[in-house]
Amino acid sequence: MKWIDEQNALDTTLAHIATAPQIAVDTEADSLHSYFDKVCLIQISAHDEDFVIDPLVPVDLARFGALLADPNVLKVFHGGDYDLRILNRDFGFTVHNLIDTSVAAQLLGYEGIGLAALLDRHFGVKLNKTHQRADWAMRPLSPDMLEYASTDTHYLIALAAKLREELEALGRWEWAVEEFARLENVRYREATEEDVPSWRKLKNIGGLDRRSLAILRDVHQWRDSLARKADRPPFKIIGNDALVEIAKAKPATVRELSQTTAVSRYHADRYGRDIVAIVKRGLEIPDAELPEKNEPKPWIRDKALESRIERLKRVRDRYAKELKIDASVLGARHILAAIATTGTLDVPNMREWQKRVMGEALLAAIEPEKKLF
Repeated sequence: MKWIDEQNALDTTLAHIATAPQIAVDTEADSLHSYFDKVCLIQISAHDEDFVIDPLVPVDLARFGALLADPNVLKVFHGGDYDLRILNRDFGFTVHNLIDTSVAAQLLGYEGIGLAALLDRHFGVKLNKTHQRADWAMRPLSPDMLEYASTDTHYLIALAAKLREELEALGRWEWAVEEFARLENVRYREATEEDVPSWRKLKNIGGLDRRSLAILRDVHQWRDSLARKADRPPFKIIGNDALVEIAKAKPATVRELSQTTAVSRYHADRYGRDIVAIVKRGLEIPDAELPEKNEPKPWIRDKALESRIERLKRVRDRYAKELKIDASVLGARHILAAIATTGTLDVPNMREWQKRVMGEALLAAIEPEKKLF
């Protein structure tokens, strides 16, 4: 493994790597340790060599960006969606001509699609997960951490070759090619007002009334403000479960807050007054200004639509069983709902390979009601 943290070494290495027909790429970020996460390492394997680049030092990575965009060089990622987004966000890079071994494993119907499971299955390699939650922004990095990071790309090229061979044997390589082409279009996008607010994405809030939702929204905003100021992940300020419990319990005093199961004594002592004040303000919000509960899914309100979705689901599940792949890979529920609603296969996010595999059967399942569309 070669550690690269200065420009001359980087330029020499990238010139060498650019002569390879394919390279493996991975990144490490510090999202578990900071609010404003960033790319902390870039790992590359090529020519049977492993390189780890330090992007936190003042180096010009433009040649690396050009390499990622070069359609003549194959790039191999594993679970690359996040890597593609943060490389685009931090450096403006885009990637052309790629393979994702996680996606390939999904299309093969593997139960374990994580890198550790795949390396164990194909190479008998047991990954050391000691540094899985490490702070990759720290310097210097220990030899063990660097070895851990370089292992993420060391086997990827050989792994991709094995998975491609299996996909071709099953006649599924073209499926994978379509999925990889979609990944090439992944870009980082800032959240907008039209997006679902992050507080509405918390688990176990479906039963909350509107006032509880208002308290949850406000305490979530308070936590986010603290996390930004401290540059720490929000969950390290106070956990999501605690926020939901606060919204449910609506504690009027710090003592009541400390008796809430999900709130530790530490959090009650440190943040108690602030939280109780937020709850008090939430209880005073006029009813007309409370946030609405999430709208129920359309198929919950429309029994005929729900019936069509269930018929489509049975078709999908039958094909998934025959192909031995996860049903959600063959067709997610939102795709089935769109087909049931429109009566056509021309719906967002449905792949051409999915249409070829089960399109006719899906349309046949709703044929008796086609007059409805």
